[in-house]
Amino acid sequence: MVYFLGAMSLALAAAAMFALRYGLRERRRRKGRPFFDSHPVKPLALEKLDPIFTVTGHGPSLESEVLLVGDVGSYASTSTTEAWILGALAKKASCIFEFGTCTGRTTYIFARNAPEDARIGTITLGPDDVETYKAGAEDPEGWTKEAIAESQYTDFLYTGTPVAAKVTQIFGDSKAFDETPWLGQCDLIFVDGAHAYSYVKSDTEKALRMIRPGGVIVWHDFSPACPGVWKYLGELAATHPIGHIAGTRLAVMRAV
Repeated sequence: MVYFLGAMSLALAAAAMFALRYGLRERRRRKGRPFFDSHPVKPLALEKLDPIFTVTGHGPSLESEVLLVGDVGSYASTSTTEAWILGALAKKASCIFEFGTCTGRTTYIFARNAPEDARIGTITLGPDDVETYKAGAEDPEGWTKEAIAESQYTDFLYTGTPVAAKVTQIFGDSKAFDETPWLGQCDLIFVDGAHAYSYVKSDTEKALRMIRPGGVIVWHDFSPACPGVWKYLGELAATHPIGHIAGTRLAVMRAV
């Protein structure tokens, strides 16, 4: 009897330990998820965005293979997974536009993976243009400082590379950018410029006019940590089919 009770106690203790460990793992896994679960932008599986992301028995298919540069030591950059997604989308894009060049890492990934005849436009606030930055009345000062800090570059990762000829570099404030030459032409647009609400709104409104039917718009830093992106996309989701790629800070929409 004593042996039986001892064995039973050990079994109960083991079960309790398993439950505790499982609960902690689940808590870590879902940390922050309540924010996403209650947000109008809902999860979207990658393969639903584009067949190139269809998973095989070995993981992602070789069709989604891309050339990219890692994110270690890169300032204000996309993660390696995010860069892979963007690079894969670029493989079928003849016209790409990027709001927010920063170091030019993502620009290079676009150019490296896009078709040979692809046209890529990218805009950044240059060091000599910082005075033209027009913060909205409710945009926090911190996001102004961040936008200026990301605008220190005049040459970029793609500069001097064989794919640089694909890229048209534009310097200036994106609110003043005239998107007319790009209207309805873009297969892929990446919105990753200033993260203040007024800029996310302005850049997105231009992107919606620039994207062609069937094209894809991708927003970076979709997270409660970036309130301007988080709030505006929540509002836009009421009228546009925006999804969030789990495990990333990417929100996406395929234009109709």
